[in-house]
Amino acid sequence: MTGLILALNNVFRRPGVGGRESTQAYSQWEYEWGRSLVEEYLEPPGDLQRKKVLDIGCGLGGKTVAYGESGAADVYGVDLSLENIRASSEFADRKSPTLRRGFFASDAARLPLCDDMFDTVIANDAMEHFAEPEAAIREMARVTKPGGVIWLFFTPHFSPLGSHLYDYVYTPWCHLLFSRGMLKKVIRRVLRERNPGASERDAANELDEIMRSYDEDINHMTVRRFFRIVKNQKNLCVSFKELKPPKYRALKPLTKVPLLRELFTGTVVCRLQRMGAS
Repeated sequence: MTGLILALNNVFRRPGVGGRESTQAYSQWEYEWGRSLVEEYLEPPGDLQRKKVLDIGCGLGGKTVAYGESGAADVYGVDLSLENIRASSEFADRKSPTLRRGFFASDAARLPLCDDMFDTVIANDAMEHFAEPEAAIREMARVTKPGGVIWLFFTPHFSPLGSHLYDYVYTPWCHLLFSRGMLKKVIRRVLRERNPGASERDAANELDEIMRSYDEDINHMTVRRFFRIVKNQKNLCVSFKELKPPKYRALKPLTKVPLLRELFTGTVVCRLQRMGAS
């Protein structure tokens, strides 16, 4: 079976996630991604001009800077990783030194922020990683001003890339087709082929970190579960939603079929409007 999965790696193309060469390259890739999101979704009706913006799960800062450069009065990035926060600050210093911005480390479920602070809150590629997604949504609602908006973009669990192992296993839906043990064996082989000079200890540590992330950093968020969480948040209403198919637009009709939409939604896009008082 390991040989079959490795053979399939030669059939399927590696997903186009850029910036893998270095931290700086990934920040730049995030920046370009953030700019594309602003152009496609955030104006209008999510115009960022003179808005106070919070980027939750800011990663290495590229998206945060892109949002800030799109006319925000102030932009803040928050991430669970202190290392990511340092990298975000360094990127912002280089890319846009005059930008009014700030970065801080925090759990999205426990934001050290006052109520009703932000006009726009954005969580891109974060919802599927929150350890406490219900609490994270409540916190987003709490820190958003009445009338403000929350934009969420994420990859649902049953999508073709829901494993988040696409740097190593290129087969779509690999986490549904193959066991964890089989995926681990394949990733071990891939790491050996890519780094033939690595010591056994270094290779084992890298493999352990990949599998730890696979086990602990993905919350198995489905399309159905996400919208159930949103529905239970009484001071939020859905003002826009899109289930984007993976890669091929021809698959779009499948995202409208209740059961098939879990498998054929590559990205959930949702705009939430904050209503009433905290």
